Amino acid sequence: MRNLLALVGLAVIGFGGVGWYMGWYKLNVSKGTDGNIQITTDVDTKKVGNDSSEILKNVGSVIGNHVDKAAKDAKAAVPETAPGTTPGPVTPPQNGTKLPEVPALPNTPTTPPAHGGIPLFAPKSK
Repeated sequence: MRNLLALVGLAVIGFGGVGWYMGWYKLNVSKGTDGNIQITTDVDTKKVGNDSSEILKNVGSVIGNHVDKAAKDAKAAVPETAPGTTPGPVTPPQNGTKLPEVPALPNTPTTPPAHGGIPLFAPKSK
């Protein structure tokens, strides 16, 4: 929660700094006739609207350029191979010959354990 509040505070301070730098508003501090401090603000809403729409257009064009570049890169990265050149699954021979037998791993039981679960250790060889 504290981090979220810090992020909101940073966003407010950042917006205030950018707005002051871009000339969106002006602060005037002066002393009144009675000796009290007066703070007046002048906000240029037309300038805020124009600048923000220009910024959004620029951000949109930058994102569009990156998307186009990524699409071109992805298209260039696709290999131009014939669809029949990729290996498929291994099938047994059809002419009646047998595949070689795979030897069993040492120290592994050939029958499942009596309790029906996975054996926790391999049995000792005799």
